[in-house]
Amino acid sequence: MSFEVSGDAYDRFMGRYSRELAPAFADFGRVEPGQRVLDVGCGSGVLTEELARRVGADHVAGADPSPLLQACADRVPGAELKKASAEALPWPDNSFDAALAQLVVHFMDDPPAGAAEMRRVTRPGGVIASCVWDFGEGMALLRNLWQAVRTIDPGADAETSPFGKRDGLEALWRDSGLADVESTGLEVSARYEDFAELWNTFLLGAGPAGQYVLSLRADRRAAVRKEYFHRLGEPEGSFTLDARAWAVRGVVPE
Repeated sequence: MSFEVSGDAYDRFMGRYSRELAPAFADFGRVEPGQRVLDVGCGSGVLTEELARRVGADHVAGADPSPLLQACADRVPGAELKKASAEALPWPDNSFDAALAQLVVHFMDDPPAGAAEMRRVTRPGGVIASCVWDFGEGMALLRNLWQAVRTIDPGADAETSPFGKRDGLEALWRDSGLADVESTGLEVSARYEDFAELWNTFLLGAGPAGQYVLSLRADRRAAVRKEYFHRLGEPEGSFTLDARAWAVRGVVPE
């Protein structure tokens, strides 16, 4: 699996982006004090921690099927965490005021079932929200990596998803029977001390990109590295990469 890694490995690879994303996403999800909130696919707990800051750890729950759940427990003591998939959330109907899924929908085995479960456990009038990286144009880290890969391995199964598009996410939410569906783009960035720091995050094996890079023979990995460096403009010293996530929210009908 892409997330059979430590919380530290995930945080060094994608956590630097998701930490910046979490406050903006929580704002978009209308998370407020007094609510009980669920983090679906909580992973290492980046969003869970932000939710706990807003409503208190005792008002936050999280579900994730991967070993990253332990990192979440370490990060957010007091949160109610359960090892479970999005498609089978182990809470009763109407348990939460809001349910959020950050950078998760495209990894679900059955996104419509996951969205339906988020709706089921959220009370009428509550918000469910999700966000996914814009894989087409808005995520420089991954877009340039997969473009580099395809120059070496044209048949590579790159990281794409219909839910990495704004209209795809909106359609998923509307098809789930939610009301007042709205979407927006959330912009973040991450800074690297140099290209070596960036490249080494892929060697941690986190996510589909990290797993792919680790699977390469040494000569092919070196070729991808060289092409990736070129596509990023051959940066010398520190540099910043921008990222955009598409976010969607909807209200559970009364």
